[in-house]
Amino acid sequence: MLGAVPKADLADGGGPGSPRRRAVQLALVAGLALVGGSGFTRLFPARDLWVPLPVAAVLPVLLVGLLGSVQVRSRRRLASPAITVPVWSIGFTVWTAYTVAAGTGGFLARLDVVRMGVVDGWARLLDVAAPAPADPDLLIVALAPTWLAAAIGAELTLRTRASLAPAFPAALTLVAATAVSLPAPGSNLPQAVALVATTAAYLLTRMPRTGRNGLAWQWARGAGATVTVLTASVLVAVTVLGAGRAGDPVDPRDHRSVRPADAAGTSPLAALSGWTAHPDEVLFRAEVNGPDPAQPVTFRLAVLDSYDGVTWRSSARFVRAGDPIAPPRGDGADRRADAVSQTVEVVGLRGRMLPSYGWPTSGPPGARVDPDSGMLLGGRPLTEGARLEIVSRVAPAPAPAAVTGLSAGSMAPTGPSGTADTDPDLGIPADPPPILREMAELATARGQTPFERAALLSQYLSATFVFDPAVPPGHAYGHIEHFLGHTRRGTSEQFATTFVLAARLLGLPARLAVGFTAPPAPDGGSRSVHGSDALAWAEVRFDGVGWLSFFPTPRAADARGASVAGSNQGESPEQAELIDVALRSVAAAGTTGTEGAAAPGTEEDAGDADRGRREPSDSAGARPPWVTPAGLALGGVTVLYLVLALLAAEARRRLRRAARARTRVVAAWEGAIEALTDAAVPVPAAASPGQVARLAATARVGPAVEADLAGLADLVTLALFAPAAALDWDGEPGTRTAAEAWRRLDQIERSLRRGEDRRGHARRVRRALLRALAPATVRAGLRGLRAPAVATVATGLPGGDDLSGRDDPSGGGGSPAGSAPDRDRIASPV
Repeated sequence: MLGAVPKADLADGGGPGSPRRRAVQLALVAGLALVGGSGFTRLFPARDLWVPLPVAAVLPVLLVGLLGSVQVRSRRRLASPAITVPVWSIGFTVWTAYTVAAGTGGFLARLDVVRMGVVDGWARLLDVAAPAPADPDLLIVALAPTWLAAAIGAELTLRTRASLAPAFPAALTLVAATAVSLPAPGSNLPQAVALVATTAAYLLTRMPRTGRNGLAWQWARGAGATVTVLTASVLVAVTVLGAGRAGDPVDPRDHRSVRPADAAGTSPLAALSGWTAHPDEVLFRAEVNGPDPAQPVTFRLAVLDSYDGVTWRSSARFVRAGDPIAPPRGDGADRRADAVSQTVEVVGLRGRMLPSYGWPTSGPPGARVDPDSGMLLGGRPLTEGARLEIVSRVAPAPAPAAVTGLSAGSMAPTGPSGTADTDPDLGIPADPPPILREMAELATARGQTPFERAALLSQYLSATFVFDPAVPPGHAYGHIEHFLGHTRRGTSEQFATTFVLAARLLGLPARLAVGFTAPPAPDGGSRSVHGSDALAWAEVRFDGVGWLSFFPTPRAADARGASVAGSNQGESPEQAELIDVALRSVAAAGTTGTEGAAAPGTEEDAGDADRGRREPSDSAGARPPWVTPAGLALGGVTVLYLVLALLAAEARRRLRRAARARTRVVAAWEGAIEALTDAAVPVPAAASPGQVARLAATARVGPAVEADLAGLADLVTLALFAPAAALDWDGEPGTRTAAEAWRRLDQIERSLRRGEDRRGHARRVRRALLRALAPATVRAGLRGLRAPAVATVATGLPGGDDLSGRDDPSGGGGSPAGSAPDRDRIASPV
């Protein structure tokens, strides 16, 4: 219990050391809470969190420290937790109501905001795209665990002798902060290192000041082991959380069921034919600050990544947009991104999808965003005259010399079933048209790298097929088969769908995008986007770069709308240069272009396609989907067991600094039994101290060990069975006897180490480690945590607990103290 503290503790400040030392410990507890809470700074703007966060770490420690200095009923006891816990809980409510929630209305409204932050804040935080806006109820999610970690750590510091437990709340706070902040840029590794360092400093302040061979040295060894385990745990957590596809951290939002935003309305791909059917209708006007006014720019409206053989759909999960909106995961964060501001004036565009140029970093008020694609969803349907202010980032295209070496996830062609278990961007419905696979293999047979294959596929479609806006819309398997094998004419809807499906069959992660090509701006003014500017294109995901656009639709040239091969709609000069570099690379490898190639379907073409097939890349192996959850579970169980083992070891070490000298003597005997066991000396569970000494002599452990063990056996027999009047255990004689017992234990351990060779030393260390991690040892240590002052380490004792508080161990109905039968029945501690 946390209520009373022994007199000895209050005499020296409630724990090891003076009141000054206790103040240092409380300061370190505040530092631990601050380090744990600082993990949330990745999720919130630093200017909004760094002001209240230090207060949330320091103020509860001050409250607990002040309350802990009050003596209750003239007795040297700390104030009950029934008093302190409500005080610092109410303190948090009042503090947040008058600071963080100060601008939310009256006092009752502020209390309601605090309640929402504490009760529902975590759920709302997982529904918001990272980084999150600095709303009061969301900021409370970061401040509440920081306050709680500081308060609990201070309570444990004042009320217990625990060394590591006060640091656990701060560690849990950092873990929680890291979990919800993972999709945001940055790393919490510096905070983890700071937490380990601060924990080590705190452990040192809890270490009693004794000699090197006494308690201080043992504590130093324990502190070193603790810091080592904490550091290893951090490294394991970083490794496991980084599992999966490169660049994609684990995001708890991916495993949360979010109520989808209402995006009801006509599908952008279905609306494409309606827009192109009215080529002169103005959909919106846009002013874009950044790109060259003389060059067209592409506004993306929607991304569609799920195809069932009939219809394209989006798996977008719209959440409340943060400020700023986080960049896409795995999108080559090392590439420099230029900020672009744009003002969109709606004219004829309808629905709730918002067009944007590049990846949006901030959107209109009330907008929602899909964290994976960057699609923007307006808070209300678009109406004529509405103005949208959007800021986005536009990452420059990769260097032309580097594109041919880009990898694109799994390059293994999708199997006949068309399923892709490890990557949804490779999914193909069952039974795709055979002509689609033949075309894909024929067009890309000469490509050696993923980008070369994508470039060859785009060039083949634009050079072999004709753009015709008069073709009926549709993108089902039947439409694609008709487009490839019969009419060979289609809209951008069919060109883009064919490219995406063919790319997935080749093992290239691809998706379909719908948007507009805004024409050049006359005199640097606004760009008017018409129905004829609506377009569908493809995007392919490359490792380390992200999604790159491909425009397979050729540009219309004549009055009827027929196209001229070699000029693609929506393609910028930079993108065209990348395609040309890839095609020149293919030509330099001794291949010929795909221009003039016959349409797929003939036996000769099929033979060419078979001869042009490439074996899957060696990097095609994909990690099974169960690896990451299994690794997380295994790592969590391992870390939890190590923590329990540390707690058990801590409980056993506490016996050495027990308040009663007799308890410390028995604990020293227990250590001697463990040392003999580690040295491969069998000790029966029912052996008395004298019998253990004789067994050690029989095992020939050495004269020094035998002498010290016999002396220690006499001391433990004295501690267990001598009458209370035989020795002043509460005075200086008892203290000297306990110190002598531990000195003999140290001598026994050193003598055993000196008497073994290297192989024997390794065996002893191995046995000691296995014993420390054994479930029986952990259970026994954890039971000691529940009754730390009781040292019932010898079975067969009269009454079973003669060291639990009775001055005379002979009391309680057992045999007379010091009788031979009782001494023979002393079980060796296990």
